[in-house]
This record gives sequence, structure tokens and C-alpha cells, in this order.
Amino acid sequence: MRVIMDRDLCDASLPYCSRCSAAFIRYPEGVDRHCIREVIDDGSDLLTIEMKTDGREFVIELSDEERELASVEGWEALADFDPALFRTGAMERWRELSKLPVN
Repeated sequence: MRVIMDRDLCDASLPYCSRCSAAFIRYPEGVDRHCIREVIDDGSDLLTIEMKTDGREFVIELSDEERELASVEGWEALADFDPALFRTGAMERWRELSKLPVN
């Protein structure tokens, strides 16, 4: 399964994002999240997360061991950078998205 997440669509602080993403990684077919743009069944047994945040794109295929860590700590425990602690501007981005044509 490949999940495309865009953290710019949510103003949650990093601690909240950690808990939210950990719960999602543990149960990826559970509750929808604001940041999830797309879920793709790619036929892989691995969970691949494509995270867009802070002007960066972070892509990781989670092995069972990494998935266990991320299901407790959140996605940023595996990131190779320090994500922003606080976020703003999500409402403006949602307004812009609402103006896009629907395919």
C-alpha cells in the first residue's frame, strides 16, 4: 500500500501529528486524516509513505520493524530532517484546492 500525505493541509502541531500518524500507520485502513491525499493499492506487502512537508518530500518503505517504530513514535521518527513543530496556512490551501476542477 502506498499512502500520499501532505502535512501542509493540516495545522496540527508536531506532537499531535506524531500521535495521529502513529495511529494511522498502525491501522492504515482506519479513519481518514486531513493530510491524506491518496491511498494506492500497489500490491506490495510494505507500507510506503510519501510525506510532503516543509517544502520537502519524504518517501519511505516501512519494513515490519520500521512500521512498529513508526506506529508508536510517528512518521518523523524515521525522517532524516527535523520537521516544523508548528504549522499555519492550511485553511488557505484548502480554499485553493476547492477552486480546482474536479476530474
